Amino acid sequence: MSSVMYHTVKSLWIELLHGVSIKENDMDCANQTIDRCSSTNDLAKALAEKGFPHGTWVSARIQEAGRGRLGRSWTSQEGNLFFSYVARVEARERWSWIPLTVAVAIVKTLEEQFPSLEFKIKWPNDIYILHKGVDAKLGGILCEGASSTRAFVVVGVGLNCKCAPGLHVVGQRTIDLSSCLDGQLVVADDLRVPLIESLNTGFFRLITEGRDWVVREYERLSLYRPGVAVVWGSSNDEGAVLGLGESGELLVRSATGEIHRIFSDEVRVRCL
Repeated sequence: MSSVMYHTVKSLWIELLHGVSIKENDMDCANQTIDRCSSTNDLAKALAEKGFPHGTWVSARIQEAGRGRLGRSWTSQEGNLFFSYVARVEARERWSWIPLTVAVAIVKTLEEQFPSLEFKIKWPNDIYILHKGVDAKLGGILCEGASSTRAFVVVGVGLNCKCAPGLHVVGQRTIDLSSCLDGQLVVADDLRVPLIESLNTGFFRLITEGRDWVVREYERLSLYRPGVAVVWGSSNDEGAVLGLGESGELLVRSATGEIHRIFSDEVRVRCL
């Protein structure tokens, strides 16, 4: 990509980031933070279907019907960060790398913002913190694709800034940034722009460089390093992690030596 094209694309993303309208009289939520909605992913999908470009986003202070991966509900508590982002990546073979690209981009920005905290990625797209010797979920990513003539992927991001739902609500350990910083209040509005900028950069690199940089960063940040014993699927199959496959899937070797390619099953660390 030429330097002229690079700066043109970068300038467009900056305009999108700060709320410049693409067309007069278009949907008002484009590149804006609104008070509440059912789901930011639904709003972003509507924007994408209307032709809004790559990098368009919408954020809400409250989601009334947020959702997570594998059909789970997402508890959206006020004070936390929720936004969705329209990704248009022409090379379909790179779509499977979008969840990991987003996870890596977000964690790299969180590391810059909060250098005293240790962030990790739980394959394929959950954000964790290792705090006081325990790992707990800080946020999640939901990617939903549309294979129409205007093909796109909507990326939804939820991050616990001020508070976290309890174990009885979501069935797993959760944590928020503020409680990790001795009560220092982390404001969602302060993180929105840096995180959207990180997605702009991450997608630019995925489009222009491919997946190699994503693999390197994921290997540094992953909870599921090679050799970690895991359980996956409804039948609780067991094996040891090998790494990532060609499409970003998790490669696991079972006790019999068979290599499994896991694309969407829930994966958990095996308890000894």
